[in-house]
Amino acid sequence: MAKGMGRLGRTALIDGALPLLAADSTASMTDLADGLGVGRTTLYRHFGDREAMIAEVARLGARMFGDAFLSARPEVGTGLDAVERICTQLFTVPDVLTLLFADNPIITDDTFAEVARERVEAERERAVAERERAVAERERSDRAEASRGPSGAESEGDADDLGPGGATTESDDDQLEAVIARGQADGSITADVPVGWAAMYVFLTIGSGHLFSVSAGIADRDARAQALALTIRAVRRTLEAPGT
Repeated sequence: MAKGMGRLGRTALIDGALPLLAADSTASMTDLADGLGVGRTTLYRHFGDREAMIAEVARLGARMFGDAFLSARPEVGTGLDAVERICTQLFTVPDVLTLLFADNPIITDDTFAEVARERVEAERERAVAERERAVAERERSDRAEASRGPSGAESEGDADDLGPGGATTESDDDQLEAVIARGQADGSITADVPVGWAAMYVFLTIGSGHLFSVSAGIADRDARAQALALTIRAVRRTLEAPGT
């Protein structure tokens, strides 16, 4: 049982519940409370009911999945090398993979869509803050220039032209498809398969590799590494362009 969780807040409870639900997706509020070392009333006070708590855990898992995906630097190198890094990084969040690829998954497409919207909003807020800072800086510069006398021609452009900071509603599926399309363009990934099929194949192969290790009771690092190696080998054999 986790110790001291009763003194921690909502975020810590969500963090602690994720591995518990990965171990048993049917865990009741009583089971979760026991595993977290808190009383049921604590969970109900923070979340209201089990459904709301599960939704919070699912959103956390989707964010962790997205962070792992982006940490693979999918825009770097050949498309096939990027796919291999994506496989490697997603294997670093095994509890998330369990919640995603279970028979009754807690993390769903709707969860990913909701998290994608959250990211877009966060990017917009950052872009607005950057735009406001740029405007304020330009105004300070203009005042300083005016105090020194007539200035030269005004610089062209406007802070309002700043873009939205790269905000995107692309799902991880869409981003993987973009990586695969790039791989087909750079010749590292075979052009004989549709991009959508290839993306689905990669995700399902990651899921198969992970679930095999879980069902086989594989927990040690070497065995997980073997499961990852088999996953990458399967992906490469299927997607690698001939002659590369």
